[in-house]
Amino acid sequence: MILSMHHFRQVLLAAGMTLLLFVIVYVPTFILVGSLHLPLEQMVPGIMLLSFAIACVLIALHARHWQRAWSTFGFCLPPMRLLLYALAWSIPCAAIVALCLDQAGEPGPLAGLKLASWLAMLYFGLFAPIQEETIFRGLLQTTLARRLADTSGCLASTEFCASLGVAVLFAAIHLAVGPLTALGALLLGVLTGEFRRRSGSLVPAIVCHAVFNLVGILL
Repeated sequence: MILSMHHFRQVLLAAGMTLLLFVIVYVPTFILVGSLHLPLEQMVPGIMLLSFAIACVLIALHARHWQRAWSTFGFCLPPMRLLLYALAWSIPCAAIVALCLDQAGEPGPLAGLKLASWLAMLYFGLFAPIQEETIFRGLLQTTLARRLADTSGCLASTEFCASLGVAVLFAAIHLAVGPLTALGALLLGVLTGEFRRRSGSLVPAIVCHAVFNLVGILL
C-alpha cells in the first residue's frame, strides 16, 4: 500500500509538472501579446512565435538537465515510410472531422477569425502545426513520459500513457469552441501523439496537424 500510494503521488507530480509547463508557456504569452493591443493579423502570429520560443527555451533547459540531445524531444527526421503512413491516416480522418463539424453547424477552432485565405493557410497550415506540436508533443509529451518512466522504470509502457494524457489536455483547451471540436482535437491529439511516439520525431505529427488544419480551412 505504501508503495502504491508513493507511485500515485509520483504520477500526480508528473501530471502537475506537465500542467505547470503548459501554464508557463501560454500564460505569459497571452498576457504579453494581449497587452500590446495588436491587430488580429499580428496577434495570431505573435502568440504562435512567443509560445514557440518559450517552449524551445524550456526544451533546451530540460535537454541539458537530462544530458540528452534535442532529438529526445522529436527534433529529428523520421523514416519516409512513417511520413507516408501519417498522410494516409490524416487525410481521411481530417475530412471526416471537417464534414462532421460542418453538418453540426459547429464553427471549429477558427471560429470568429476574419483572415485572408492565404493568411489562414499560412498561420494554421504551417505555423500552428509547428508551434503546437513542439509544445504538446515535443515539450509536454516528452516530459510527461520521462517523469512517468521515473516512477515505473519502464519508458516504453509510459510513452503511450503520456501521449494519451497530452491528447486529453489538447482536447480540453478546445472545449470552449464546442464539444465536437474538442472530440476532433482529441482524435488529432491521439494521432499526432502516436506518430510522435512511434517515429521518435515531431515531423509526422506536424504533417498530420497541418493536414487537419488545411482540410478544415478548405472544407
